[in-house]
Formats: sequence, structure tokens, C-alpha cells
Amino acid sequence: MSNKKQLTKRQSGMLKYILERIQDDNRPPTIREIGGALNISSTSVVNYNLSRLEERGLVERERTVSRGLRLTDSAYNMLGLVSNTVQGLVSLPIIGTIVASEPVEVGNDGFDSHDENDTIEISNSMLPRNKEGLFALRVNGNSMVDDMINDGDIVVIKQQEIANDGDMVAAWVTGEGNTLKRIYRENGRIRLQPSNPTMEPIYADPDDVQVQGKVMLVMRNTA
Repeated sequence: MSNKKQLTKRQSGMLKYILERIQDDNRPPTIREIGGALNISSTSVVNYNLSRLEERGLVERERTVSRGLRLTDSAYNMLGLVSNTVQGLVSLPIIGTIVASEPVEVGNDGFDSHDENDTIEISNSMLPRNKEGLFALRVNGNSMVDDMINDGDIVVIKQQEIANDGDMVAAWVTGEGNTLKRIYRENGRIRLQPSNPTMEPIYADPDDVQVQGKVMLVMRNTA
């Protein structure tokens, strides 16, 4: 019996909602957000169904962080998003390292040194239709753990200089270096917000912050 046939209507709805939030917000929903979207008042009921999805190999969970959900390849396949694992692969260059902690001064391109032949292959269905300007970076640090981004993970970046409040971006801070944070504009300054309650935000003048790209996808380091 397939995973799909084993799922209840509620569990199928959860998978689709998690995918929708990942695609729209580049991060998974919280337990309460799932409950609100599916009209489930009890977080215990949400947790129960997520545990069933986890048992079937469709989600991975890290219970110590608020957005500790990740869809597995099996889930993407079940949802019809990974239909061709060979012809549907896209090779992206890993151009360096992005710091997910305090900014660090690095090379002239804004990223740490890298191997020109270093690449990652990603299913075409997991990437935006317009793939122009896409590149990948390895994450160094743990400032974004509540967004399910850990040290050693790889983030796929869409090169752009404009970002909306709340977007997760690769940003260059003058005199500091590059960093991976969520960006907010408030009171005439820029706030670069970590997703780690133990770390403080970075505040800077708008002229001192250059957005280098927006995070489109996170690939977990399973080594």
C-alpha cells in the first residue's frame, strides 16, 4: 500500500499546507499555524498526525525548534513534484560560504573562497521556473536554526538587490562582512534578524547593507 493511500484527509491536508508555506515563505509553519490553517484547535492532534507522517517517512522533525519540519523526498514525490529524478536535475554552483552568525569579512566577491568545480544537483521541480541568477552557498553557523537552517546546510540563493521585509537574504554589511539573516526596515535603519533566540539582531544604516540575494531553498547537510 502506498504512502498516499495510507494518509487520512487531514494528513494529506497537512502535507499540502506545509509545502505551500515552504514555497511561499521559504520556511515551514509552526504547529499552531498548521492547526489554524486546518481548523484543528488542539496542538496535540496536530502533533499526533505529524508523528504519523514522520513514521511514514514523509516529514522530518526537530522538536527543539519552533519550525522544526522538513518534507522528505518521498513527500515531494508523493505530491507529484519530483517525477523525474534524472532528467529533472539542475546543477548549481556552490560559490562559497555564507555566515549564519556574526558577519565575517571575506573575499572581494562577498563570500569565502570556493572550488570552481563545487556544485550541487537539485530537482528541477524544487526550484523556481526562472532559474537565472541562482547559486548555492554553504552555511557556517547556527543563527538561523528556528528556520531549520543548521551549520553545514546549503542554501540556494536567487541573486537580487531588492528584498521585502521578512525575506531571508544573503546580505553584505559594510565593514563587517556577509551574513544570512531575515531583513526588516524600521525607524530609518536595517534590522538583520537571526532565527535563534540566543542571538541579537544586527542594526545598520541602509547605506551600509547590500542585499546580495534571497534564499529560495534549503538543502540539509546529511553527512
